[in-house]
Amino acid sequence: MVRREKGSRPRVPLVRPLAKQSRLHHHRHESGTADVEKIDWANLSVEDKQAFFAWLDEFFARYLDGPPPSNARSVPISTKSPANTTPAAPPRPPLSLPSRRVSSREASQDTGPDPQDEVAPPAQAASSASRRNLPPLLSQQGPPKIKHYTKPLAPTEMPAPPLPNASTKPSHSADPTDLQMSFPPPAVNGSSAADLAAFMHPSTPWDTEWYNTSSPIPPHLNGSRDIRFAGSFGYSDPRSKTARGVILFSDLSMCWYSVTFGTGPVSRWARFRPRPEPLSGSVLQQAAETYGAAVASFAEHAAGAGRPVGHGECWDVAHEALLHAGSLFGPHDAPILSTSRAHGHLLFCGKPGVGRWRGGDDRFRAGDIVEWRSVRIGMGQYGAFSLLGDPDHTAVLVEDTVPRCSVADGQDVRPADVGVLTVVEQTAGSAPKRDSYDLAKLQQGEVWVYRPVGMVMYLGSTLSIDIPSRLETLAV
Repeated sequence: MVRREKGSRPRVPLVRPLAKQSRLHHHRHESGTADVEKIDWANLSVEDKQAFFAWLDEFFARYLDGPPPSNARSVPISTKSPANTTPAAPPRPPLSLPSRRVSSREASQDTGPDPQDEVAPPAQAASSASRRNLPPLLSQQGPPKIKHYTKPLAPTEMPAPPLPNASTKPSHSADPTDLQMSFPPPAVNGSSAADLAAFMHPSTPWDTEWYNTSSPIPPHLNGSRDIRFAGSFGYSDPRSKTARGVILFSDLSMCWYSVTFGTGPVSRWARFRPRPEPLSGSVLQQAAETYGAAVASFAEHAAGAGRPVGHGECWDVAHEALLHAGSLFGPHDAPILSTSRAHGHLLFCGKPGVGRWRGGDDRFRAGDIVEWRSVRIGMGQYGAFSLLGDPDHTAVLVEDTVPRCSVADGQDVRPADVGVLTVVEQTAGSAPKRDSYDLAKLQQGEVWVYRPVGMVMYLGSTLSIDIPSRLETLAV
Protein backbone atom coordinates (compact mmCIF):
# COMPACT_ATOMS: atom_id res chain seq x y z
CA MET A 1 0.00 0.00 0.00
CA VAL A 2 1.33 3.43 -0.91
CA ARG A 3 -0.32 6.66 0.12
CA ARG A 4 0.14 9.56 -2.26
CA GLU A 5 0.31 13.16 -1.09
CA LYS A 6 -0.94 16.03 -3.19
CA GLY A 7 1.56 17.00 -5.84
CA SER A 8 4.01 14.20 -5.07
CA ARG A 9 4.83 10.98 -6.86
CA PRO A 10 4.45 7.58 -5.21
CA ARG A 11 7.73 6.32 -3.73
CA VAL A 12 8.94 2.96 -2.53
CA PRO A 13 7.72 2.54 1.08
CA LEU A 14 10.17 2.09 3.92
CA VAL A 15 9.51 -1.30 5.49
CA ARG A 16 10.19 -1.94 9.16
CA PRO A 17 9.17 -4.82 11.47
CA LEU A 18 5.49 -4.59 12.39
CA ALA A 19 3.98 -4.87 15.83
CA LYS A 20 3.36 -8.23 17.41
CA GLN A 21 -0.38 -7.98 16.80
CA SER A 22 0.08 -8.82 13.13
CA ARG A 23 0.25 -12.45 12.18
CA LEU A 24 3.75 -13.59 11.37
CA HIS A 25 4.58 -16.86 9.64
CA HIS A 26 8.01 -18.29 10.37
CA HIS A 27 9.87 -20.44 7.88
CA ARG A 28 13.17 -22.03 8.79
CA HIS A 29 15.68 -22.86 6.07
CA GLU A 30 16.77 -26.46 5.92
CA SER A 31 20.20 -25.40 7.13
CA GLY A 32 18.57 -24.29 10.40
CA THR A 33 20.61 -21.12 10.57
CA ALA A 34 17.85 -18.46 10.56
CA ASP A 35 14.14 -17.81 10.53
CA VAL A 36 12.55 -15.56 7.93
CA GLU A 37 9.47 -13.63 8.96
CA LYS A 38 6.57 -13.43 6.52
CA ILE A 39 4.09 -10.61 7.12
CA ASP A 40 0.42 -11.43 6.76
CA TRP A 41 -0.58 -8.25 4.94
CA ALA A 42 -4.21 -9.30 4.75
CA ASN A 43 -4.58 -9.34 8.56
CA LEU A 44 -2.79 -6.22 9.77
CA SER A 45 -4.09 -4.81 13.02
CA VAL A 46 -5.32 -1.23 13.28
CA GLU A 47 -2.28 -0.38 15.39
CA ASP A 48 0.07 -1.80 12.76
CA LYS A 49 -1.64 0.17 10.01
CA GLN A 50 -1.26 3.39 11.99
CA ALA A 51 2.39 2.62 12.56
CA PHE A 52 2.92 1.85 8.90
CA PHE A 53 1.47 5.18 7.75
CA ALA A 54 3.45 7.03 10.40
CA TRP A 55 6.63 5.50 8.95
CA LEU A 56 5.58 6.60 5.49
CA ASP A 57 5.06 10.18 6.67
CA GLU A 58 8.45 10.12 8.34
CA PHE A 59 10.11 8.69 5.24
CA PHE A 60 8.66 11.29 2.86
CA ALA A 61 9.56 14.10 5.24
CA ARG A 62 13.18 12.92 5.37
CA TYR A 63 13.41 12.24 1.65
CA LEU A 64 12.01 15.66 0.73
CA ASP A 65 14.17 17.39 3.35
CA GLY A 66 11.12 18.60 5.29
CA PRO A 67 10.00 18.31 8.91
CA PRO A 68 7.82 15.40 9.97
CA PRO A 69 4.10 16.03 9.52
CA SER A 70 2.52 17.80 12.44
CA ASN A 71 -0.28 15.30 12.60
CA ALA A 72 2.02 12.27 12.69
CA ARG A 73 1.35 10.22 15.77
CA SER A 74 3.96 8.33 17.72
CA VAL A 75 2.93 4.70 17.78
CA PRO A 76 4.74 2.27 20.00
CA ILE A 77 6.24 -0.64 18.16
CA SER A 78 6.74 -3.96 19.77
CA THR A 79 10.09 -5.56 19.04
CA LYS A 80 9.26 -8.73 20.89
CA SER A 81 9.34 -11.88 18.86
CA PRO A 82 6.96 -14.78 19.31
CA ALA A 83 8.25 -17.69 21.23
CA ASN A 84 10.88 -19.93 19.68
CA THR A 85 12.00 -17.27 17.20
CA THR A 86 15.14 -15.26 16.79
CA PRO A 87 15.22 -11.66 18.04
CA ALA A 88 13.84 -9.07 15.66
CA ALA A 89 16.33 -7.23 13.52
CA PRO A 90 16.98 -3.56 14.36
CA PRO A 91 15.03 -0.98 12.34
CA ARG A 92 16.45 -0.30 8.90
CA PRO A 93 17.83 3.14 8.14
CA PRO A 94 15.90 5.32 5.69
CA LEU A 95 16.26 4.26 2.10
CA SER A 96 18.69 6.27 0.02
CA LEU A 97 17.15 6.46 -3.44
CA PRO A 98 19.19 7.61 -6.44
CA SER A 99 18.43 11.03 -7.80
CA ARG A 100 16.37 11.21 -10.95
CA ARG A 101 17.41 13.39 -13.88
CA VAL A 102 14.90 15.39 -15.86
CA SER A 103 15.22 15.90 -19.60
CA SER A 104 15.26 19.43 -20.95
CA ARG A 105 11.76 18.90 -22.36
CA GLU A 106 10.38 17.76 -18.99
CA ALA A 107 12.17 20.56 -17.13
CA SER A 108 10.87 23.28 -19.43
CA GLN A 109 7.26 22.12 -19.72
CA ASP A 110 4.86 22.31 -16.76
CA THR A 111 1.77 20.25 -17.28
CA GLY A 112 0.25 21.46 -13.99
CA PRO A 113 -1.39 19.44 -11.25
CA ASP A 114 -3.90 16.71 -11.79
CA PRO A 115 -7.47 17.92 -12.30
CA GLN A 116 -8.48 16.40 -8.97
CA ASP A 117 -5.77 18.24 -7.04
CA GLU A 118 -6.98 21.41 -5.39
CA VAL A 119 -3.94 22.02 -3.20
CA ALA A 120 -0.60 22.92 -4.75
CA PRO A 121 2.39 20.79 -3.68
CA PRO A 122 4.84 22.30 -1.21
CA ALA A 123 7.39 24.57 -2.84
CA GLN A 124 10.27 22.67 -1.33
CA ALA A 125 8.95 19.37 -2.62
CA ALA A 126 8.51 20.82 -6.08
CA SER A 127 12.05 22.13 -6.19
CA SER A 128 13.35 18.77 -5.07
CA ALA A 129 11.30 16.96 -7.68
CA SER A 130 12.71 19.18 -10.40
CA ARG A 131 16.16 17.84 -9.61
CA ARG A 132 15.18 14.22 -10.15
CA ASN A 133 16.47 12.53 -13.24
CA LEU A 134 15.04 10.27 -15.92
CA PRO A 135 16.53 6.79 -16.21
CA PRO A 136 19.75 6.97 -18.28
CA LEU A 137 18.34 4.94 -21.19
CA LEU A 138 15.36 7.24 -21.68
CA SER A 139 17.38 10.42 -21.18
CA GLN A 140 19.85 9.34 -23.85
CA GLN A 141 17.48 7.92 -26.45
CA GLY A 142 14.23 9.74 -25.76
CA PRO A 143 10.81 8.15 -26.06
CA PRO A 144 10.29 5.84 -29.04
CA LYS A 145 8.93 7.61 -32.08
CA ILE A 146 5.60 6.57 -33.55
CA LYS A 147 6.06 4.95 -36.95
CA HIS A 148 3.55 5.67 -39.66
CA TYR A 149 5.53 4.76 -42.75
CA THR A 150 9.28 4.28 -42.83
CA LYS A 151 11.08 6.76 -45.01
CA PRO A 152 13.12 5.08 -47.73
CA LEU A 153 16.87 5.27 -47.55
CA ALA A 154 18.43 8.35 -49.06
CA PRO A 155 20.01 7.80 -52.50
CA THR A 156 23.49 7.97 -50.97
CA GLU A 157 22.52 5.33 -48.39
CA MET A 158 20.74 2.93 -50.73
CA PRO A 159 22.57 -0.21 -51.73
CA ALA A 160 23.39 -0.31 -55.41
CA PRO A 161 20.97 -2.49 -57.39
CA PRO A 162 22.32 -5.98 -58.01
CA LEU A 163 24.53 -6.08 -61.09
CA PRO A 164 23.23 -8.19 -63.95
CA ASN A 165 24.81 -11.55 -64.52
CA ALA A 166 27.23 -11.73 -67.41
CA SER A 167 25.06 -14.58 -68.57
CA THR A 168 21.47 -13.51 -69.02
CA LYS A 169 20.19 -16.91 -67.93
CA PRO A 170 18.77 -16.51 -64.40
CA SER A 171 20.05 -18.73 -61.62
CA HIS A 172 17.94 -21.58 -60.26
CA SER A 173 16.93 -19.56 -57.18
CA ALA A 174 15.86 -16.62 -59.32
CA ASP A 175 14.00 -18.61 -61.93
CA PRO A 176 10.51 -19.98 -61.28
CA THR A 177 10.11 -20.98 -64.92
CA ASP A 178 11.42 -24.48 -64.24
CA LEU A 179 8.13 -24.99 -62.38
CA GLN A 180 6.44 -24.31 -65.73
CA MET A 181 4.39 -21.44 -64.36
CA SER A 182 2.19 -19.66 -66.89
CA PHE A 183 3.42 -16.19 -65.85
CA PRO A 184 5.50 -14.24 -66.72
CA PRO A 185 5.64 -15.05 -70.44
CA PRO A 186 8.60 -17.29 -71.35
CA ALA A 187 11.75 -15.69 -72.76
CA VAL A 188 14.22 -17.10 -75.29
CA ASN A 189 17.29 -15.29 -73.95
CA GLY A 190 16.63 -15.46 -70.22
CA SER A 191 14.52 -12.30 -69.95
CA SER A 192 12.03 -10.37 -72.04
CA ALA A 193 14.40 -7.39 -72.12
CA ALA A 194 17.16 -9.54 -73.60
CA ASP A 195 14.72 -10.76 -76.23
CA LEU A 196 13.90 -7.16 -77.19
CA ALA A 197 17.60 -6.27 -77.34
CA ALA A 198 18.09 -9.20 -79.71
CA PHE A 199 15.21 -7.91 -81.84
CA MET A 200 16.91 -4.51 -82.02
CA HIS A 201 20.21 -6.04 -83.19
CA PRO A 202 21.15 -5.10 -86.81
CA SER A 203 21.15 -8.77 -87.78
CA THR A 204 17.40 -9.09 -87.08
CA PRO A 205 15.30 -8.33 -90.20
CA TRP A 206 12.30 -6.01 -89.89
CA ASP A 207 9.33 -6.26 -92.22
CA THR A 208 7.81 -2.85 -91.44
CA GLU A 209 8.86 0.64 -90.43
CA TRP A 210 7.16 0.23 -87.06
CA TYR A 211 9.40 2.92 -85.53
CA ASN A 212 7.93 5.62 -87.80
CA THR A 213 4.55 5.64 -86.02
CA SER A 214 2.96 7.69 -83.27
CA SER A 215 3.92 5.07 -80.66
CA PRO A 216 7.33 3.50 -81.38
CA ILE A 217 6.66 0.12 -79.77
CA PRO A 218 8.10 -2.96 -81.52
CA PRO A 219 5.33 -4.77 -83.41
CA HIS A 220 5.49 -7.99 -81.40
CA LEU A 221 4.84 -5.96 -78.21
CA ASN A 222 2.22 -3.58 -79.53
CA GLY A 223 -0.96 -4.04 -77.49
CA SER A 224 0.76 -6.26 -74.91
CA ARG A 225 -0.53 -6.05 -71.34
CA ASP A 226 2.73 -7.41 -69.97
CA ILE A 227 4.71 -4.18 -70.35
CA ARG A 228 4.93 -0.57 -69.24
CA PHE A 229 6.27 1.80 -71.90
CA ALA A 230 7.63 5.34 -72.24
CA GLY A 231 8.89 6.85 -75.49
CA SER A 232 9.63 10.01 -77.45
CA PHE A 233 10.75 11.33 -80.83
CA GLY A 234 13.63 13.66 -81.54
CA TYR A 235 15.59 15.16 -84.43
CA SER A 236 19.39 15.07 -84.60
CA ASP A 237 19.28 17.09 -87.82
CA PRO A 238 16.51 18.22 -90.22
CA ARG A 239 16.82 15.02 -92.24
CA SER A 240 17.10 12.46 -89.38
CA LYS A 241 14.51 11.43 -86.83
CA THR A 242 15.12 9.29 -83.73
CA ALA A 243 12.53 7.18 -81.95
CA ARG A 244 13.47 6.34 -78.35
CA GLY A 245 11.77 4.05 -75.91
CA VAL A 246 12.07 2.18 -72.62
CA ILE A 247 10.03 -0.87 -71.68
CA LEU A 248 9.59 -2.51 -68.29
CA PHE A 249 8.47 -6.13 -68.62
CA SER A 250 6.45 -8.19 -66.18
CA ASP A 251 9.58 -10.20 -65.30
CA LEU A 252 11.05 -6.81 -64.19
CA SER A 253 13.71 -6.77 -66.87
CA MET A 254 14.15 -3.42 -68.68
CA CYS A 255 15.27 -2.43 -72.16
CA TRP A 256 16.21 0.97 -73.58
CA TYR A 257 16.35 1.35 -77.35
CA SER A 258 16.48 3.90 -80.15
CA VAL A 259 16.07 3.89 -83.94
CA THR A 260 17.44 6.72 -86.07
CA PHE A 261 16.03 6.94 -89.61
CA GLY A 262 15.63 9.42 -92.45
CA THR A 263 17.44 9.84 -95.74
CA GLY A 264 20.35 7.63 -94.69
CA PRO A 265 20.61 4.04 -93.39
CA VAL A 266 18.55 3.07 -90.35
CA SER A 267 20.61 2.97 -87.14
CA ARG A 268 19.60 0.75 -84.22
CA TRP A 269 20.74 0.75 -80.59
CA ALA A 270 19.63 -1.12 -77.46
CA ARG A 271 20.81 -1.77 -73.90
CA PHE A 272 19.06 -3.86 -71.26
CA ARG A 273 19.07 -5.14 -67.71
CA PRO A 274 17.98 -8.74 -67.10
CA ARG A 275 15.66 -9.90 -64.36
CA PRO A 276 16.89 -8.60 -60.99
CA GLU A 277 18.36 -10.97 -58.45
CA PRO A 278 16.52 -11.89 -55.22
CA LEU A 279 16.95 -9.46 -52.32
CA SER A 280 18.21 -10.20 -48.82
CA GLY A 281 15.90 -10.60 -45.85
CA SER A 282 16.84 -7.26 -44.27
CA VAL A 283 16.16 -5.32 -47.49
CA LEU A 284 12.83 -7.08 -47.99
CA GLN A 285 11.81 -6.37 -44.40
CA GLN A 286 12.72 -2.71 -44.87
CA ALA A 287 10.57 -2.64 -48.01
CA ALA A 288 7.65 -4.10 -46.06
CA GLU A 289 7.96 -1.35 -43.45
CA THR A 290 8.32 1.35 -46.10
CA TYR A 291 5.67 0.35 -48.63
CA GLY A 292 3.80 -2.67 -47.29
CA ALA A 293 2.38 -0.77 -44.32
CA ALA A 294 0.89 1.84 -46.65
CA VAL A 295 -0.48 -0.78 -49.06
CA ALA A 296 -2.11 -2.81 -46.26
CA SER A 297 -3.53 0.35 -44.68
CA PHE A 298 -5.08 1.39 -47.99
CA ALA A 299 -6.65 -2.06 -48.45
CA GLU A 300 -8.04 -2.14 -44.89
CA HIS A 301 -9.51 1.33 -45.34
CA ALA A 302 -11.08 0.29 -48.64
CA ALA A 303 -12.66 -2.73 -46.97
CA GLY A 304 -14.10 -0.50 -44.27
CA ALA A 305 -15.39 2.11 -46.71
CA GLY A 306 -17.88 -0.29 -48.27
CA ARG A 307 -17.55 0.89 -51.86
CA PRO A 308 -15.56 -0.42 -54.87
CA VAL A 309 -12.06 0.85 -55.61
CA GLY A 310 -11.26 2.20 -59.08
CA HIS A 311 -13.30 0.47 -61.77
CA GLY A 312 -14.33 -2.24 -59.34
CA GLU A 313 -11.92 -4.86 -60.67
CA CYS A 314 -9.83 -6.98 -58.29
CA TRP A 315 -6.58 -5.62 -59.79
CA ASP A 316 -7.60 -2.05 -58.94
CA VAL A 317 -7.15 -2.53 -55.18
CA ALA A 318 -3.47 -3.49 -55.52
CA HIS A 319 -2.77 -0.92 -58.23
CA GLU A 320 -4.41 1.94 -56.34
CA ALA A 321 -2.69 0.87 -53.10
CA LEU A 322 0.71 1.07 -54.81
CA LEU A 323 -0.17 4.48 -56.23
CA HIS A 324 -1.11 5.57 -52.72
CA ALA A 325 2.20 4.31 -51.33
CA GLY A 326 4.07 6.10 -54.11
CA SER A 327 2.30 9.37 -53.33
CA LEU A 328 3.90 9.37 -49.89
CA PHE A 329 7.39 9.67 -51.39
CA GLY A 330 9.14 11.37 -54.26
CA PRO A 331 9.52 9.77 -57.72
CA HIS A 332 12.98 8.49 -56.84
CA ASP A 333 11.60 6.52 -53.86
CA ALA A 334 8.31 5.31 -55.34
CA PRO A 335 7.56 1.56 -55.47
CA ILE A 336 7.32 -0.46 -58.66
CA LEU A 337 3.78 -0.11 -59.94
CA SER A 338 1.73 -3.08 -61.05
CA THR A 339 3.09 -4.36 -64.36
CA SER A 340 0.52 -6.76 -65.71
CA ARG A 341 0.19 -9.32 -62.88
CA ALA A 342 3.56 -8.50 -61.26
CA HIS A 343 3.56 -6.14 -58.28
CA GLY A 344 7.18 -6.00 -57.12
CA HIS A 345 9.70 -8.55 -55.86
CA LEU A 346 8.51 -12.13 -56.36
CA LEU A 347 8.50 -13.99 -53.02
CA PHE A 348 6.75 -17.23 -53.92
CA CYS A 349 5.11 -19.04 -56.78
CA GLY A 350 3.48 -22.43 -56.84
CA LYS A 351 0.65 -24.75 -57.72
CA PRO A 352 -0.73 -27.90 -56.06
CA GLY A 353 2.16 -29.98 -54.76
CA VAL A 354 5.05 -27.75 -55.92
CA GLY A 355 6.33 -24.26 -55.19
CA ARG A 356 9.45 -22.11 -54.96
CA TRP A 357 10.51 -19.55 -52.33
CA ARG A 358 12.43 -16.49 -53.50
CA GLY A 359 14.39 -13.92 -51.50
CA GLY A 360 15.75 -13.80 -47.96
CA ASP A 361 12.64 -12.98 -45.93
CA ASP A 362 11.16 -15.81 -43.88
CA ARG A 363 7.48 -14.88 -44.18
CA PHE A 364 4.82 -12.99 -46.05
CA ARG A 365 4.02 -9.62 -44.52
CA ALA A 366 1.03 -7.32 -44.52
CA GLY A 367 1.05 -5.33 -47.75
CA ASP A 368 2.31 -8.18 -49.92
CA ILE A 369 0.19 -8.75 -53.02
CA VAL A 370 -1.24 -12.12 -54.08
CA GLU A 371 -2.02 -13.20 -57.64
CA TRP A 372 -4.26 -16.18 -58.33
CA ARG A 373 -4.79 -17.82 -61.71
CA SER A 374 -7.64 -20.27 -62.36
CA VAL A 375 -7.59 -21.37 -58.72
CA ARG A 376 -9.94 -23.75 -56.98
CA ILE A 377 -9.39 -23.84 -53.22
CA GLY A 378 -11.26 -25.64 -50.46
CA MET A 379 -13.29 -23.60 -47.98
CA GLY A 380 -14.62 -24.95 -44.70
CA GLN A 381 -16.21 -28.39 -44.62
CA TYR A 382 -18.51 -30.58 -46.68
CA GLY A 383 -16.62 -30.07 -49.93
CA ALA A 384 -17.13 -26.30 -50.20
CA PHE A 385 -14.64 -24.46 -52.40
CA SER A 386 -13.95 -21.07 -54.00
CA LEU A 387 -12.94 -20.27 -57.56
CA LEU A 388 -10.39 -17.45 -57.77
CA GLY A 389 -9.57 -15.95 -61.14
CA ASP A 390 -11.27 -15.64 -64.49
CA PRO A 391 -8.56 -16.39 -65.23
CA ASP A 392 -6.73 -13.93 -62.90
CA HIS A 393 -7.52 -12.55 -59.46
CA THR A 394 -5.60 -10.10 -57.25
CA ALA A 395 -5.68 -9.58 -53.46
CA VAL A 396 -3.71 -7.69 -50.80
CA LEU A 397 -2.38 -9.42 -47.68
CA VAL A 398 -3.40 -7.64 -44.48
CA GLU A 399 -1.78 -10.02 -41.98
CA ASP A 400 1.65 -11.64 -41.79
CA THR A 401 1.87 -15.31 -42.75
CA VAL A 402 4.66 -17.44 -41.28
CA PRO A 403 5.22 -20.64 -43.30
CA ARG A 404 4.74 -23.96 -41.58
CA CYS A 405 8.31 -24.92 -42.50
CA SER A 406 11.64 -23.10 -42.61
CA VAL A 407 12.23 -21.31 -45.91
CA ALA A 408 15.19 -19.90 -47.82
CA ASP A 409 15.87 -18.39 -51.22
CA GLY A 410 15.53 -20.99 -53.96
CA GLN A 411 14.01 -23.60 -51.64
CA ASP A 412 11.21 -25.83 -52.87
CA VAL A 413 8.17 -25.04 -50.71
CA ARG A 414 4.78 -26.59 -51.33
CA PRO A 415 1.72 -24.34 -51.06
CA ALA A 416 0.48 -26.62 -48.28
CA ASP A 417 3.52 -25.54 -46.21
CA VAL A 418 2.91 -21.83 -46.71
CA GLY A 419 -0.11 -21.40 -44.45
CA VAL A 420 -3.23 -19.25 -44.36
CA LEU A 421 -3.42 -16.02 -46.36
CA THR A 422 -5.67 -13.31 -44.90
CA VAL A 423 -6.43 -10.79 -47.62
CA VAL A 424 -8.60 -7.89 -48.72
CA GLU A 425 -10.05 -8.47 -52.19
CA GLN A 426 -12.83 -7.19 -54.39
CA THR A 427 -14.78 -8.74 -57.22
CA ALA A 428 -16.52 -6.96 -60.07
CA GLY A 429 -19.37 -4.88 -58.77
CA SER A 430 -18.66 -5.59 -55.10
CA ALA A 431 -16.86 -3.61 -52.40
CA PRO A 432 -13.56 -4.92 -51.01
CA LYS A 433 -13.85 -7.43 -48.16
CA ARG A 434 -11.66 -9.57 -45.93
CA ASP A 435 -11.27 -13.29 -46.45
CA SER A 436 -8.82 -16.08 -45.63
CA TYR A 437 -7.51 -18.96 -47.74
CA ASP A 438 -5.51 -21.95 -46.54
CA LEU A 439 -3.05 -22.91 -49.28
CA ALA A 440 -3.06 -26.44 -47.90
CA LYS A 441 -6.48 -26.69 -49.59
CA LEU A 442 -5.27 -25.49 -53.00
CA GLN A 443 -6.78 -27.96 -55.47
CA GLN A 444 -5.90 -26.44 -58.84
CA GLY A 445 -4.46 -23.30 -60.38
CA GLU A 446 -1.42 -21.14 -59.65
CA VAL A 447 -0.49 -18.57 -57.03
CA TRP A 448 2.19 -15.85 -56.82
CA VAL A 449 3.08 -13.54 -53.91
CA TYR A 450 4.91 -10.22 -54.44
CA ARG A 451 6.57 -7.73 -52.08
CA PRO A 452 6.25 -4.02 -53.00
CA VAL A 453 9.78 -2.59 -53.34
CA GLY A 454 11.34 0.66 -54.49
CA MET A 455 11.83 0.81 -58.26
CA VAL A 456 15.14 2.68 -58.24
CA MET A 457 16.46 0.60 -55.35
CA TYR A 458 15.63 -2.70 -57.06
CA LEU A 459 15.86 -1.95 -60.79
CA GLY A 460 18.27 0.99 -60.75
CA SER A 461 16.07 3.37 -62.73
CA THR A 462 12.64 4.88 -63.09
CA LEU A 463 10.68 4.34 -66.30
CA SER A 464 12.74 6.96 -68.13
CA ILE A 465 14.17 6.88 -71.65
CA ASP A 466 17.47 8.16 -70.22
CA ILE A 467 19.70 5.51 -68.63
CA PRO A 468 21.19 6.67 -65.30
CA SER A 469 24.86 7.50 -65.81
CA ARG A 470 26.22 4.90 -63.36
CA LEU A 471 23.79 2.11 -64.13
CA GLU A 472 25.41 -0.95 -65.67
CA THR A 473 23.56 -2.35 -68.68
CA LEU A 474 24.16 -5.11 -71.21
CA ALA A 475 24.09 -5.33 -74.98
CA VAL A 476 23.41 -8.26 -77.28
